[in-house]
Amino acid sequence: MADMARLRESKEYEGKAWIGLFSNPGKENRMWHWSLPGVNYTEHETRWGASEPDDQNQNENCVKTRGNWTHARCDQMMPFICYDEKKRDGKSIHLIEEKITWTKAQKYCRDHYTDLASGLDQVDGQEFKILNKSESSLMNVWIGLFRDTWRWSDGSNFSFRHWDMESFNDGQNKKKCASTLLNRSRKWSSDECNKKNYFFCYG
Repeated sequence: MADMARLRESKEYEGKAWIGLFSNPGKENRMWHWSLPGVNYTEHETRWGASEPDDQNQNENCVKTRGNWTHARCDQMMPFICYDEKKRDGKSIHLIEEKITWTKAQKYCRDHYTDLASGLDQVDGQEFKILNKSESSLMNVWIGLFRDTWRWSDGSNFSFRHWDMESFNDGQNKKKCASTLLNRSRKWSSDECNKKNYFFCYG
């Protein structure tokens, strides 16, 4: 996250600059990640429902839960669970009943709390179970699990994503490299790798 802060502070340039994130398109190359940075997804610590994830439609890249996990299209509208590491009102897990897409839910949680609930400590912990029994047991809710084809060039498993969704979408999979927008938002855009941009080095 400190690296992201340094990117935001580089004010002397306009346009885009490459970052070390690239895509390896193909449904077989997708990997699961938790939205909250620092929480790693492991196959043996899951709560998938029977036959999940089956990937039947090949575009179900976000996860909802009503006890067991089910993957779903990220553009579906449903309530969601936010995690607040500061516990500002005495609790860390919050049900937001507004029905929105997974991406908008992630943004809401990051703007108002910490992130979407991520990892078994959060989505299978006692506080979540109490909330699930009392308020959300009859409805599916978004949690912070998603999958994509993006990889960091240094091989790290850092799950943070900061996409500008207006410039990210590319149905033809031509935009396989990521850049940061050198404007106030510093959000990320996917782009064709043969384009010429500024770039950031790390060392």
